[in-house]
Amino acid sequence: MRANDNPEVLIVGAGPTGLILAHELLRRGVRIRLVEKRQGPSHTTRAMTVHARSMEMFDHIGAAHRLEEVCAECPGNIYHFPGREEDDQPRTDYRSLPTRYPFYYKINQNDFEQVLREHLLAVYSLVPEYRTEVIRIDRTSGDGDVTAVLRHADGTEEIVTAPWVVGCDGKRSFVREAAGIGFRGEEVASMSMMDVELTNVTFDDRWMNYFFDKDLFMNCTKLPGRNWRIYMSDATGEYVHAEDQRAAFQEVADRIGVGIKIGEPEWVTRWPILNNIADRYRNDRLLICGDASHIHSPSGGQGMNGCMQDAFNLGWKLAAVVQGKSDPVILDTYEQERRPIGEQVTAGAMATHEIVMGFGIEPEERYPLTQVPGWEEETIRLVSGLAHTYRDVVAVPEGLRTLDGPQPGERAPDATLVVEPHKRLYDVFRHPGFTLVAVTGEGADESETVDVALRVQGLIDARHPGQVRTHLVTETSDDSTFDFDHRSADELGELHERYSVGAVSRLILVRPDLYVAMTCALEDADKIIDYLDTWFIPDPVVPRVEGLTAVGAR
Repeated sequence: MRANDNPEVLIVGAGPTGLILAHELLRRGVRIRLVEKRQGPSHTTRAMTVHARSMEMFDHIGAAHRLEEVCAECPGNIYHFPGREEDDQPRTDYRSLPTRYPFYYKINQNDFEQVLREHLLAVYSLVPEYRTEVIRIDRTSGDGDVTAVLRHADGTEEIVTAPWVVGCDGKRSFVREAAGIGFRGEEVASMSMMDVELTNVTFDDRWMNYFFDKDLFMNCTKLPGRNWRIYMSDATGEYVHAEDQRAAFQEVADRIGVGIKIGEPEWVTRWPILNNIADRYRNDRLLICGDASHIHSPSGGQGMNGCMQDAFNLGWKLAAVVQGKSDPVILDTYEQERRPIGEQVTAGAMATHEIVMGFGIEPEERYPLTQVPGWEEETIRLVSGLAHTYRDVVAVPEGLRTLDGPQPGERAPDATLVVEPHKRLYDVFRHPGFTLVAVTGEGADESETVDVALRVQGLIDARHPGQVRTHLVTETSDDSTFDFDHRSADELGELHERYSVGAVSRLILVRPDLYVAMTCALEDADKIIDYLDTWFIPDPVVPRVEGLTAVGAR
């Protein structure tokens, strides 16, 4: 039995979900172990789509620039209905999205995971522990910790105790089983995919191209490098389960009229398409994340993105609990917020699934699904993740007056603040905590904004030290109030426009995962404290002060 190295969080599974969760915990100083039963890093592509909301997350993390070097930009999807002219084919064009990433990226998952591993190694000196399998979990020991037994490649076993264990270990999650969490769902089809070189390509390789007829489906798109990714499915499973997959893919392509010639595959796999969601995301000190909690049709390429966003939501909350800054009850919000998103992702995937894999229904009968008013805009905003919202489940302080602009639980939009040298609002958010943005309204008194911002930050620093960073957006150049790192102008007016800041100055509180926590007028500034008290345990020696009247400037 090996001597153990007990972490504060044991993460089981080192795919994209586990890597993101590891990053979010490490950046907040939490001791972790990241174990993976696979022999080593994957060399196959598997997932291959990174959507806009995930790229905003990677921009926040500081890895977006490296991902862009190994990705290929994709404008969107073309749905090739048989018998229709090219100009008459429906499209979902992502180039209209209101983001720095108005498209989605195609990437080989092995390259994607390598970028994340390199980032973790460069910044935190962490390497996943491969060939390390969890073979037993006891939910709690006498002191409340979880006890896990790890088996290493040489056959030796190690007992590890940790306050928290998170299963990022996929649809067959060992952690989910150990937690006694059900995983209900159904099989809706089966699919094969391959990475292969193609010839005789006549369609635009920048796009994701969907081809189909009544009983067959094929999806073709160019990956970074020489290979193409092809997905294939059929009504009976005859082709998916054929022994000679290259021949099966070629026959399907010929029958649908894709026109391609398929080379020797570099990699081929097949799997059942399942729609499953876990009964719950947590049982005491065992949590599940990503595919361990929900899986669905790959239509739209949302799977990996939704899984990583799960980890982005969970990471900052779990870190606060581990470090004693928050009560474990806040972990209930992880499921409350992410489960509806999992259901939205599943619904969105199935909506596309019905268009391209609605087997038994003639394509012309599916065509009207693409002609519903608003179909394209709704699809791209949902699939990109920009429309995902916690608005229906988040709580705000009682009596908070509603202002125009993004509401609590909605995505916090980015905006250019300074043109040259370039500074964006998302640059201001790039740290592990909450951000309070104080914005002077058009024609409003700047000194009042500065005074209120200083006073509320003073109380936050005393009551919840280290949790909030305040940034002033105003024309003032008085360095005695907010220094260069905590102040900027809104030179183009983009922040005012995107947050609907008119004549009324306001405070905008943004969560660490880039969602709006709350907004308020200056006279409601004390509501900021009410809100933070729901997330963090207040310093018991700092009294609750109404109206901020007893709070001095820093």
